Amino acid sequence: MPRPALFVVKATIAPALEAAFNHWYDTVRSKEAAQVPGCLGMRRYAAVPLESPHAGSEPWQYMVCYEFDSEESLQAFVRSGTLRAMTTDYNARFGGAGDRARLAYRQIYP
Repeated sequence: MPRPALFVVKATIAPALEAAFNHWYDTVRSKEAAQVPGCLGMRRYAAVPLESPHAGSEPWQYMVCYEFDSEESLQAFVRSGTLRAMTTDYNARFGGAGDRARLAYRQIYP
């Protein structure tokens, strides 16, 4: 049985572009994600510092999680022209104004 999977993008952005970055993600990117086959939705998060003896250090300001219905759907998206176009758009708008990393996870429980 297929299990859900996550495509995660973590990013930092220059303060001068932060408002535009957040507006673009919330208005443009969210609509694009809704059109991706197998993508069930996306959620965005901002890092929160923790005061805890076991707290790690998070170098990224933002994280977006795209939930897919299966690892197969996620892998198809990663290989797609859609992701290439989304990357080209991101780079045109925010390239050089921060860093980002892409990660993927498959659900293992429940």
